[in-house]
Amino acid sequence: MQYLSQRLAAQPAREREREPRDAVARSQRDRLLDATEAVMADKGAGGATIEAIVKAAGVSSVTFYEHFRNKDECFTAAFDRAVDELRTEVGDSLPAGDDRSDQVRAGLAALLAAIDAEPARARLCLVEAQKGGSQLAARYDETLDDVAAELGDSLGEAIAGGLAWLLRERLELGGGGSVQELLPEMTEVVLPIHPAHG
Repeated sequence: MQYLSQRLAAQPAREREREPRDAVARSQRDRLLDATEAVMADKGAGGATIEAIVKAAGVSSVTFYEHFRNKDECFTAAFDRAVDELRTEVGDSLPAGDDRSDQVRAGLAALLAAIDAEPARARLCLVEAQKGGSQLAARYDETLDDVAAELGDSLGEAIAGGLAWLLRERLELGGGGSVQELLPEMTEVVLPIHPAHG
């Protein structure tokens, strides 16, 4: 086993210098994206200014512009990160096997649990994404199209849109309680189209 000093000596100086800067940059970017979620959930897309985002992130506006050209790019990056992490979480929850009804129930349950666990993120993805400018709205539409394609039939677009509408309505109107209360209704929307195998 090589000692740390030997490994550092063997590593080019430029790489050693770049690593801390890269780690700082990743941390700053993550803080900006976290702040974007929080500010959009609190103030809506219209009230989510760069000033509010950098203040919540604890960074300067110079740092903001090192990562994003403008607010729209930041909004879209926050949305993309949230969707990617949610897809991974839902995908990891799916049981092995071919039983479509079990997979639908597990996927919907994981989605609703994630929404309850991170309401600011859910609000970004399902409510503010449609209000945050043309770039973010286009990304939202692309994501719905992807979900529709994953459902795999001609009604996939209607199903994906219907589920998104149910969630958006609950998040915008509130009404108390957990979004997990929507599981039976959402399962009913999907499973008649995709009956259980077997």
